[in-house]
Amino acid sequence: MSLVGVEFKKIISKRYVWVLTLLLALFYAYLILNIADNFSVVYSKRALQPVFQEIMDAAYDPQVQAYVIKNEFNVTFDELQPLISPRIAQTIEQYQGKIYKGYDVEKQLKDEAALRIESLVERNVTLNKRIQELKNEPDTPLNRYLLQQYTHMPKMEPNLTRWDDWIDINHSMLPLLIGFVILLGTSGVYSNEYSSKMHGTLLTTKNGRSELFWSKLLASCLFAAIVVIIFQALAALLYMHVYGLPFKNTPINSLTSFYKMPNTMWALQFYFCQLAGSLLGAIVLTAVTLCISSFCRSNLVSFFISGIYFAIGALYSLNVEGQYISSMKTIFADVSTFSLMSLTNVLGNGKVFIVGNSAIPTIRFTLITQAVIFAVAILLTYVFYNRKEIIA
Repeated sequence: MSLVGVEFKKIISKRYVWVLTLLLALFYAYLILNIADNFSVVYSKRALQPVFQEIMDAAYDPQVQAYVIKNEFNVTFDELQPLISPRIAQTIEQYQGKIYKGYDVEKQLKDEAALRIESLVERNVTLNKRIQELKNEPDTPLNRYLLQQYTHMPKMEPNLTRWDDWIDINHSMLPLLIGFVILLGTSGVYSNEYSSKMHGTLLTTKNGRSELFWSKLLASCLFAAIVVIIFQALAALLYMHVYGLPFKNTPINSLTSFYKMPNTMWALQFYFCQLAGSLLGAIVLTAVTLCISSFCRSNLVSFFISGIYFAIGALYSLNVEGQYISSMKTIFADVSTFSLMSLTNVLGNGKVFIVGNSAIPTIRFTLITQAVIFAVAILLTYVFYNRKEIIA
């Protein structure tokens, strides 16, 4: 067996890692499956998907728009019914007389359909108003960026595709679970050698520690990648079971979380970016954990310090959401490993950092910063492991 295989086997042979991973996976599954019978999950969006196009056409109909605006974005389905496609009402009438957990399904779906039309009209009015404001505002880097983004956004669509739910997979919990398991598995990669007195013995071997260093790095990164694949696949299966697959792609600005943000991406494109970010962030976290492990004699100390590194970035990132401007106060959160593993705060919000006369997408700083952290962590690990003898 190659050295990489040996080192990988050492990592996966830790039973407590897989026991805790299983418990975390079961806990995560319980949370997701627990909302499977929620009315909004079972009916609200799913029942209206067959008339997605009709609802969108209604929201862009000048007569409907005028009526909704006249009534200050507060209309009922009965008021809209004479102005919209009869197919919407026919689809909803299939649920006439059906009660689900105390909800009158037909009434709830009528309210939902009216809300989707009303909301889409309001969003377009808000967007057009913002574009006009930007045209009249001073020519600053931020205003130029916002005007460019808002005028090139794809046409907004009704938020019925379930992409809101799917993109939320990587919002907070999943990156935290992935990070926790990676810390469990890799925090003892080097510190185990110190506690078992193998660190000094390796100096007398033919290849010393150098070859073993690369084997440990590759094995640890492989472990991190497998953890990401396991949890992302589990999450996708759970969401597929609970919400179903999104039936079409849709612009990010059609989703509730991002419709005011200067983002021109599509939901499927963003989800794939989240998957890539999850993998890259996991590898960076692995490198940092290995670096800390290389100068810690205790697995627990290594796990604790690595956990602080990841947790601070996560807590900070989760508390600066809903913004599209990075500043000196938020930049640490924006370039954190957690932000890379989630991308909701940075890429989803279309954040930029103003430098001189330019608005630079914050995601570039995130990627550059994480690449530097990875490189520095690997370099320091090499130095600590190969050149610094720790006396037991």
